[in-house]
Amino acid sequence: MLGIPTHLAPRVNAWSTVRAFHAAAVGSLLAAAVTLLLFVLTDTDVRVVGALVALLPMLGMIGVHVQFGTWRSAIAFLLVGGVCVWWFSVVVQRDIAVPWVTSYLLSLVVVPLVLVGGAGAVPGRVVLWSVGGFAVGRIATGIASAQTGGPGHPLVLAWMTLAFVAGIVLVGGRSTARSQRVQPELLRSAREEHVSAYRAGVESEASAILHDTVLNHLGAIALAPDGPMDEQLARTVDADFAMLTGKAWLASEQPDTGDSAAVDAFEHVIAEHRAEGLEVQVTGDPAALARLEAPSLTALVRAVGACLANVRKHAGTDSAEVSVFDDGAACTVMVVDDGRGFDEQQTGADRMGLRNSVRDRIGRVGGDVQVWTSPGSGTSVMMSVPYATATTPVRVIGHGDTDGLQESA
Repeated sequence: MLGIPTHLAPRVNAWSTVRAFHAAAVGSLLAAAVTLLLFVLTDTDVRVVGALVALLPMLGMIGVHVQFGTWRSAIAFLLVGGVCVWWFSVVVQRDIAVPWVTSYLLSLVVVPLVLVGGAGAVPGRVVLWSVGGFAVGRIATGIASAQTGGPGHPLVLAWMTLAFVAGIVLVGGRSTARSQRVQPELLRSAREEHVSAYRAGVESEASAILHDTVLNHLGAIALAPDGPMDEQLARTVDADFAMLTGKAWLASEQPDTGDSAAVDAFEHVIAEHRAEGLEVQVTGDPAALARLEAPSLTALVRAVGACLANVRKHAGTDSAEVSVFDDGAACTVMVVDDGRGFDEQQTGADRMGLRNSVRDRIGRVGGDVQVWTSPGSGTSVMMSVPYATATTPVRVIGHGDTDGLQESA
């Protein structure tokens, strides 16, 4: 029931049940036809063409009732069905002398009247229509028995069908009522879980941005020589302060998602680190970034910036290479340096650069990060983000979902 609006659940359930009854009614008439044909194979003197013809109007009226599903079509089905049951019963009781076969066949043609299902979604109303259908069938077979002088038949299968219909409809109605009481709580729980996951993602992104801006700036200021602040550092601090005091840090949408906007955002990050003294060589096809959705593009560009900041602060080298690849399914960016490298397992848990600013950030947009490094052999960070598809999941990562990975910052 979860996922069906509460006010629609009873109607959806009842409608599905009625449709199942209609299918069973068709199956009952086909079973009657097959039984007649099999009986003819054992006794060729029996003439059952009239009985087979009597089934055709009932099949047609089932189709009409399925099409319209109103009380008028239900009444028409009962009227036509009652006449057809009488016709069928007269032929069968006149030509078939085996009592149990006759009783079975009469039950099979009365069952569709029991399964008429009514025209509403109220369980009690469906049961009343079924009782009415059974009554019509019982009267029709009784009249046929009186005309042919045959004995009355108990119609055991029809009685069992009526009991089954009443049971399944009434039990289903109670289940629907329970679902109506429970569903709001389930929906509320699902909504709260979604909100919690979203909040965790926002908090993780905020933590990563604070690391990329405030902590980096404080480190740069602490290492700067005495005297006025470097102009480039001052401009960067001002820009980041404006972003943090506004809502730009939270926005994952770009005002323009065309090719030029994506490449410009990427080149802006590269230019910032070049202005800080890092020699950055760009290879590959940066235009591939334009195929990413805005949240994925923002995450990837910010992660590249975090990688370059790690190179400047920790790698002990003044050069790095950034390569962009397009394999048709994902955009991959690799940041490579020939610096001192590090042992990722030995990095302190309080260092958040690679974990928050790269791994978690790329993970939140469904991407993947791989790192190859060791002391003295440089570092390579490969970030792959899938292009938007109908089935691409976007994974929200909370604080605890870091798999114990550390970072170089």
